[in-house]
Amino acid sequence: MKKKLVFIGNSIVNGFPWKRSQCFVSLVRESTGYDVFNKGINGDTTGNIMRRFGKDVIGNNPDQVFILTGTNDFIYDNLSPAQVYMNIAAMAETAADNGICPILITPLPVDAEMASRLWMTGSVTDYSEVNRQLEELSRIIRNGELEFIDLNREYRKCGLYHDGVHPTPEGHAFIAQVILRRINQDITL
Repeated sequence: MKKKLVFIGNSIVNGFPWKRSQCFVSLVRESTGYDVFNKGINGDTTGNIMRRFGKDVIGNNPDQVFILTGTNDFIYDNLSPAQVYMNIAAMAETAADNGICPILITPLPVDAEMASRLWMTGSVTDYSEVNRQLEELSRIIRNGELEFIDLNREYRKCGLYHDGVHPTPEGHAFIAQVILRRINQDITL
């Protein structure tokens, strides 16, 4: 039986603004041959993801779920890093209670200067503060007891952004490589 994976999160998981075939989730699917489901929705916050977690994750009964979220909570100034982590940890617990291995993915940093110019123009969002919160959430995840992939640190080596928030297609390929290493694949995209 083929291994089944679900990736859940926001527009970065969804692959915005590119074709889904260019996003890291599709690249993982193509490289592994696993059944891989993309459950990323543009603009989603941890609260929204929690509400659909049962349908999108538990309903698909995967072997593993990869959870990548938090950026929109900070862009919209909804929750603190500790509150976002509590939501993520609750999703991970729900997955584990249903026999699904949860793997957290620390959120990408943003390019604050580029995001201020190109993403949600006219917004008063302080992307330096968003970055501080993303790093704090990543620190909480690193210090927690749940399995994780440290994309916050890894993506700094790549740093390819379309608009300061979303990766370029090359950035998605980089993310796929990081995830493939975690799932013990030795495949070059």
